Amino acid sequence: DGKGSLKMEDGTVLKPNDRYLLNEWKFRLYYTSVSTDLQTIDIYVIDCFGQMQQLSLSFNNNNN
Repeated sequence: DGKGSLKMEDGTVLKPNDRYLLNEWKFRLYYTSVSTDLQTIDIYVIDCFGQMQQLSLSFNNNNN
């Protein structure tokens, strides 16, 4: 349902369907859900040769 935010380690908020240049080989993403429903997020990483990898994550929000 799109209720949540995805941030880089430095606090940069990522917008859906935008591309971001990664300056480091390793990076961290933080997703914060504001929904009680099942969430699914798809992350695409494209290298400088145009090769793409997709990562799909699904999880439930737990406020306990």
